[in-house]
Amino acid sequence: MMAQTSALITGRVAVTSGAPVPGATIVNKRGGTSTAAGTDGKFSIAGKTGDPLEISAVGFAPLKTVAKLGEPMTIIMEAAESKLQDVVVVGYGTQKKVDLSGAVTTVKVGNLVNRPVNSLTKTLQGQAPGVTVISRPGDVGNDQDNINIRGRGNLGSSAPLYVLDGIPIGADDFSRINPSDVESMSILKDAAAAAIYGSRAAFGVILVTTKKGREGKMQVDYNAYYGSQSPTVLPDVLGSADYATLRNEAATNAGKDPVFTPAEIQKFRDGSDPDNYPNTDWYSLAYRKHAPIWSNEISVMGGGKTRYYMNANVMHQESLIPGKDLTRYSLRSNTETQVSEIFKVGTNISYIRDGFDFNGADFGATTLARMIPTVVNKQSDGSWGTMNGGKVDATYGAINPLRTLQEGGRSSYATNRFITSLNATLKPIKGLSFDGTISYNVYNATTSTFTNEIQPLVNWVTKETIESTHKYPNRLDENWENAGNLLLQGYASYEHQWGKHYAKLMAGSSYEDYKYRNLTAFRKDFINNDLNALNAGSPGVTSADIGNSGSIQERAFNSYFGRFNYNFNERYLVEANVRRDASSQFDPSHRWGTFPSVSAAWRISQERFFKGITWMDELKLRGSWGKLGNVNNVGYYDYYDGMTTGTIGILNNAYASGVYQTRLANPTLTWEVVDMTNLGLDGTLFNHSLNIQVDAFKKITKNILLNMPVPIEWGVPNNTQPQNAAKVSNKGIEVTVSKSGHIGPVSYTVGGNVSRVWNKILDMHGQDNQVTGDYYIYKQGEAIGAFYMYQAQGLFATDADVAKHATQGTATKAGDIKYADLNGDGIIDGNDRKIVGNDVPYFTYGLNLSASYKGFDLNVMGQGVSDVQVYLPMEASWAFFNGGGVKRYNLQRWTKENPDPNAAYPRILVSADNTQNQVNSSFWLFNGDYFRIKTLALGYSLPAKLVKQWHLQRVRFYASSNNPFTIKADKRLKDFDPEMASVRASYPQLKSVSIGLNVTF
Repeated sequence: MMAQTSALITGRVAVTSGAPVPGATIVNKRGGTSTAAGTDGKFSIAGKTGDPLEISAVGFAPLKTVAKLGEPMTIIMEAAESKLQDVVVVGYGTQKKVDLSGAVTTVKVGNLVNRPVNSLTKTLQGQAPGVTVISRPGDVGNDQDNINIRGRGNLGSSAPLYVLDGIPIGADDFSRINPSDVESMSILKDAAAAAIYGSRAAFGVILVTTKKGREGKMQVDYNAYYGSQSPTVLPDVLGSADYATLRNEAATNAGKDPVFTPAEIQKFRDGSDPDNYPNTDWYSLAYRKHAPIWSNEISVMGGGKTRYYMNANVMHQESLIPGKDLTRYSLRSNTETQVSEIFKVGTNISYIRDGFDFNGADFGATTLARMIPTVVNKQSDGSWGTMNGGKVDATYGAINPLRTLQEGGRSSYATNRFITSLNATLKPIKGLSFDGTISYNVYNATTSTFTNEIQPLVNWVTKETIESTHKYPNRLDENWENAGNLLLQGYASYEHQWGKHYAKLMAGSSYEDYKYRNLTAFRKDFINNDLNALNAGSPGVTSADIGNSGSIQERAFNSYFGRFNYNFNERYLVEANVRRDASSQFDPSHRWGTFPSVSAAWRISQERFFKGITWMDELKLRGSWGKLGNVNNVGYYDYYDGMTTGTIGILNNAYASGVYQTRLANPTLTWEVVDMTNLGLDGTLFNHSLNIQVDAFKKITKNILLNMPVPIEWGVPNNTQPQNAAKVSNKGIEVTVSKSGHIGPVSYTVGGNVSRVWNKILDMHGQDNQVTGDYYIYKQGEAIGAFYMYQAQGLFATDADVAKHATQGTATKAGDIKYADLNGDGIIDGNDRKIVGNDVPYFTYGLNLSASYKGFDLNVMGQGVSDVQVYLPMEASWAFFNGGGVKRYNLQRWTKENPDPNAAYPRILVSADNTQNQVNSSFWLFNGDYFRIKTLALGYSLPAKLVKQWHLQRVRFYASSNNPFTIKADKRLKDFDPEMASVRASYPQLKSVSIGLNVTF
């Protein structure tokens, strides 16, 4: 009995957002009494100020606090999404996490929402070990994100399989899922977890389950944010005076006369003659400093026997390019009806439309990077600029990105994605369940681009037109795409518990039919630039004036799958999976593939000898092996002869059309197969406050498609044929750690994950050393993504150093890059190239912190990569390349006055005089290691007492930022984003700040 108790402790148990935690148990440890919170989270328990309270609830981390009398207490609980006792979504069902024997990572859904990003894919960065999200910069409507799970597995696509509510979808469908619709997300990483999806699970499976209704009165949620985006960094280009000074230095270094006089450089510097000697900042003219992004959505859920969840969202994102924006509309309706005690039906309907109407023409990142500050954008009379450093320059005038933007044309783009499914569950007797789904996923897209006729520029000096700048004829290009995917699947499961034994058997079948069709057409020479119909263009006389094309692709899958689970006394766990798939992409004799897996787990913490270890709550050892398949790199008809139509020869002095062969049939093509082994350890310590998960894996991908040579007498282009030939290995380790607790009234969760993958090409079937993209190589014994180029050894300090070194060419002088003579033959040539780095982030890590205090909540997530390089050639780093400008980085050059062999940049030269330095070499590799804060968010929920007076459940305000801070390892080229691809120029990576509102009615 509790002594001297004269009052009731009252309060409410809720989550950070303010939503109630029904059924929470509150225990007064001093008196031993307990109570359960009601459906609204409210409780009352006997006690007095200072009594220690312990609160627990299913699915939430237990916590301790101190009782207070007076105002009702507000107790905030954190969702225990990483605890072993949670239910996890797996293929064709769910399992308690404590019973898992495969490598499955659950993503904390709260980290996905209320972030000003346009892609669900972006929100996964740093969230899970072994999951690498490469977020390349891209303009609105041109997302460049992709996901690799446990490394690059082959020489083509290593994309995972995405499954939404049991329906396979594409990467574009996944990226457009509204994060607020997501109920749970599981990532299946090893064969034991993924083998149930067989032929397309070789590189992991990402399962997304959307929200369902819940029994009770209707709940309405309104969520909105408004943000501003800006570049994380823009190229730091020099102004006209510095450009002219360095241009003179480049000419002098080449033994030529200076280009600009001191008087002209002074005009650049003082701006006294802007019509002839301007100082144009092209990036500030072409890009806006800030671009808005906003989102509004409303959702409702509730029900009785029929439960429902509906959501409507509109997201609007503007480009840094003026006049260009993206608007996305998404609608979701999920219903579930308990028809009877044994029968349930449900529907999932999703519609997403996005696109833009752009009254302008894209000028291209490379064109913008080429522009130089000495070129006028517009003359003082308003005409487009033709002057470059006091001289007429038609070349730069013609490619002026601002002129292209305003007069170049227009474009529109729209996609419609409709996914609908009907599902049913019948449970005629205890333990037996029949589940069936029929779904249809349809996609269509239209694009239209009108390229204007642009009148010639007017010479600023003579006032005459410059005919070379006349762009004609105008042209309209249109494209239409349509795809549909029909899925029929059904499975039955039976589970039974007898004594200490538990077993479950599941078996099913599915059929999938996919059809794709596209049409493209163009015409030229429209009467004016305002027409939008193809038939308004000239009918033309040749294929250069008018054209059209189209294609149809179809494929089908037929599958059988099954799973068996056995559990003895919640201590020893065994699971076996098998899937048998047939694909129409293979010859009938090689159409079927079988993909088995087996796994086992030992809950060591359930053993008697473990009971005395009070500080450890759970300890589980896991192991698995299995085979997975991949079909993504196989063409739909590769096992047929490739045929096309066109000109086949000359007959009677005229071109003759016909059909000719372009590819040899390969009826022996079969699946790429992954053989994977995994060992894992899961543990929770200190009253479930510390969680640890460790996995080590080995993954061998076999039968990888490789273009193998065939005799030239066979008469096919490129003399190659795709064959199952190569082999790749990935080995790695993944670690996840999280700690939850309280410091006084502050509750917190801090965690991190790290993964390291060792990738190696094991076999190229005699086709070793394949150089691709000029500077990548596929080489046995090396990793995919390897850079193959000359090894730089700094710079030549003097001409004497040049004379002593291996011959690099007659133009080489002091201040040029020194290349290693790897074969020692005294000549630098292609035989001296080597592997000098890699652009794949095989080492990744993530950090996260969440904390709450009274009504405040804080969330911080960071993500980083290590041991990775970025290759930035041409306009990205080379001064005066292709007539382009110079960057501040180029000031760190070698000069005769400062002959530093370790200078950040060689002697300044223009492209025509610089062939010895503008070659692919490690000198132009930059360190791509970084750590970036991906999300920083601070929220405040109004007191429940105040909100209740307004007849609301929750009101929360928040401020959030995406990509606010970045720590870069590279010390040379500071004006680049380490996430950018190895390209000469690209659209900037964005950071953003936003404010938002969450209201629950």
